Amino acid sequence: MYKNFIIDFFEEGLMLEDIDDYVEYWHNNEMSQSLKDFLGLNNYEYEVWLQEGNDVIRDVLYCKRHNLNLKDYYSMSTGDKIAARSYDLNEVKEYKKDGKQGENS
Repeated sequence: MYKNFIIDFFEEGLMLEDIDDYVEYWHNNEMSQSLKDFLGLNNYEYEVWLQEGNDVIRDVLYCKRHNLNLKDYYSMSTGDKIAARSYDLNEVKEYKKDGKQGENS
């Protein structure tokens, strides 16, 4: 049932709020792995989650789904974030290079 939150979110169709159940389960059971690993977060994602709370999980999941690094995503300008959400990575690179949207928009 519990692989890690990130894997289970994508494979089992969890809701964002289900992360609270994972945290509670981890606290109430003897686990051989850290909470960070049980949630499926890397060091940076875990640090941001501890500081910002569950609101950051939406960004983490977006980045995981699109193979983006959360730290890089957070350092993007608003325009680059919009491009990252809207186009494939080659079009994002073109957007960044040319400062405009790709031809497929």
